[in-house]
Amino acid sequence: MIIDFHTHIGDLRARLTDAREPVTFENMIARLDEEGIDQAVLLPIYSAPEAIYPGFILNEGASIRDQIVAAARYSERIICFGNLDPRWAGNSRGGDYGAYLDWFIAHGCRGIGEVTANIPFDDLRTVNMFRQCGERGLCVVLHGVGFEPGTYGLQDDPGAPRLERLLREAPRTNVVGHGPGFWAEIAAGLTPYDKMGYPTGPVAEEGALPRLLRAYPNLYCDMSAGSGFGALTRDPDYGPRFLDEFQDRVLFATDVCFADAEGRMPHLGHLRDLLASGKLSRRAFDKITGENALKLLGPK
Repeated sequence: MIIDFHTHIGDLRARLTDAREPVTFENMIARLDEEGIDQAVLLPIYSAPEAIYPGFILNEGASIRDQIVAAARYSERIICFGNLDPRWAGNSRGGDYGAYLDWFIAHGCRGIGEVTANIPFDDLRTVNMFRQCGERGLCVVLHGVGFEPGTYGLQDDPGAPRLERLLREAPRTNVVGHGPGFWAEIAAGLTPYDKMGYPTGPVAEEGALPRLLRAYPNLYCDMSAGSGFGALTRDPDYGPRFLDEFQDRVLFATDVCFADAEGRMPHLGHLRDLLASGKLSRRAFDKITGENALKLLGPK
């Protein structure tokens, strides 16, 4: 069983004149078939104002509700998540997310994300929302960045102290990290600017990410997008060692945002190459590509 743990449906073009092909359920499933992927986790987009694209305003069926209802027609291939913003529920540190979470669960959602609000990881509103997700057995996928302006995602300082506080304050919630600020922490010595991008080069010293994975059993890694792929391939010796040590915590994922050839992602091919070369065991490959996802998703 191979599960792509990070996919989206919709029009993510920054300009509607861009020559890119938006993702539909039909062309997503065609991609899964071509790449030998059994199922995909759909993360409904447009939960936070910082991450809204023109398609949200101008296209029909773009709301979180509409994406979830439409996904039900493809339940054999698509595993649906709900989505939230910590500033909903009255923008309060004590806001009640029960109405949202109960609706998501009633409509078959098996997790929440990806959370893209541009506020700190350890903001009391963030902690409150994550706790309530964990109380209902829902894992949460998040997008992590630094504090520089002009982007979206939960914010942190070098060394991930705010993520650590969130993990400590919401121990019953399985947190799935993704994004530049999250994956940059694979190596030490980051600057605030590094948290916004894609550091390259050998991992001379391990960063906060491996330390947190060893210390907090509720932390998982979504290897999608350029952030995850770049982190795992920047050092050809360290990358396979990371995957081997944390084979119970890494999730194969792509974050394909467009249906054209340019939008394809190399992640599964990389894992297959590591398997073929003997740098990744069959046991680790199977966990990363599907078993870890099934463990997080729980019973259907």
